[in-house]
Amino acid sequence: MSIDEATSLMDLPSPILFEILSRLPPTTLLNVKSVSKSFLNLTLDSEFLKLSRSTSPAGIIINQYSLDEISITDTLKFLKFEDQDTDHSFCLDPNVDLDLQLYFPVDPFWMVGSVHGFVCFNYFPHRHRVDTIYILNPRTTEYIILPEAEGVRGWPNGIVTYGFGFDPVRFEYKVVRIYQDKIYDDYYKSKGQVYTIGKGYWRNAGHVMFSFMPHGVNLYAKIHWLVYDANGNELICSFDFENELFESFPTAPGYTEKNCPNLRTLGVYGRCLCVCDNYAGTHFEVWVMKEYGVTSSWVKEIVINISPECNDWLCNEIIFMLKVLEDGEVLFLCHGDFMFLHHPVKKTLKILDVCEGYIIASSHVSSSFSLKSFEAEVVNVF
Repeated sequence: MSIDEATSLMDLPSPILFEILSRLPPTTLLNVKSVSKSFLNLTLDSEFLKLSRSTSPAGIIINQYSLDEISITDTLKFLKFEDQDTDHSFCLDPNVDLDLQLYFPVDPFWMVGSVHGFVCFNYFPHRHRVDTIYILNPRTTEYIILPEAEGVRGWPNGIVTYGFGFDPVRFEYKVVRIYQDKIYDDYYKSKGQVYTIGKGYWRNAGHVMFSFMPHGVNLYAKIHWLVYDANGNELICSFDFENELFESFPTAPGYTEKNCPNLRTLGVYGRCLCVCDNYAGTHFEVWVMKEYGVTSSWVKEIVINISPECNDWLCNEIIFMLKVLEDGEVLFLCHGDFMFLHHPVKKTLKILDVCEGYIIASSHVSSSFSLKSFEAEVVNVF
């Protein structure tokens, strides 16, 4: 695009220009930004970012895995919902289910996360210590396989955690790999490695002295994990996708070394970080950090008393927050087995009977962005 062409486009009303730019693939947007400072400012506009990430209705992508004596099932399902101020409905369309077993290795995929329609998977064969990362667009049926990273996976040394996110300044998609070496007892040295989609190689991102929990959440162009230091203290560690730096700050109240860390998970409540804590046994609670990075802003936002009726499926289970709906109702994932809804004001609790087997779920917005836009990658089609 020439400077004259860019100037002509800038004469259009902002809503029309937003609509045009939101339909361009990320790599084209990067070229547009380099032509004009006005375009750079426009593409960073909050309204544009909101539109560019919502060209399709938001939903939930479900990675369903089940194993029995006869067969293995590894399927992607797409949960759609109509979210309104006072009501919402959910539905699964079996016609768009994607059977991963038909196209990929027999061992299961483990979903890392979804960004702008691209889904990141970790494939870890049981008989090998080398893990492989796939980036998949279910809508275009395209995928790429990332090159092997340094550091052989194993236990207790070589524990690996992944994150997937987006740098809104450079319009780049990045995978971060945390390779954890156990020094002694609970003391870990974790090495960060970064892969930018389209670059073709892994880069070193420094070291942090934490042990990482496997589930990371994206917020403000950063990915966050619950981590533990050498003294057993729980913290939140973030990785900034723009400057590729690690930072840490205190976690929500309520954690002690006697707690089972697996019963606390990190999530996003609206535009705030939250910690889901199911350690008490008598109730499940959600702490919300109202001001990002400010320790004193933690507030206990949700408390679900565990009644005898729900004791069997709620007590001492790992619970993840998936989404806050327009009317304030919250969608949770319980122990990878099922999802449930809770309304903090109405105090309602409802299990969503959508699929069986072990499930991993994430917010997902379908897009037609093609992986072929990333010239350095070998794109496969299934």
